[in-house]
Amino acid sequence: MILIRREGFVSAVGEGILWYASQQEHEPEAAELLAKRFAAAVDLTIEKISRRPESGVIWKHRPGYRFVLVKKPFDRWLVFYRRPTPVTVELVDLIRGERDLPHRVG
Repeated sequence: MILIRREGFVSAVGEGILWYASQQEHEPEAAELLAKRFAAAVDLTIEKISRRPESGVIWKHRPGYRFVLVKKPFDRWLVFYRRPTPVTVELVDLIRGERDLPHRVG
């Protein structure tokens, strides 16, 4: 499976890592560990998508798009992707689920 990471997806992952790393209620070492755990959970989710791209939930707001929850405990985050060809998965965005999704993805 060929994985393509759109710029928006890469930026969103970086922003998520920085957000977890900057959490002031944690000690700096704990916040850094949390950020690393988030990055690892996103990586595991991408592996799942690449193994079983049809397992994602079809997103009714944009034909051809699917989403998967990031591995727990980061399952408030959603990875949006599409399959432009049978052997390609394009990672489109990573978004916290409480956002106004129909206006954000794409």
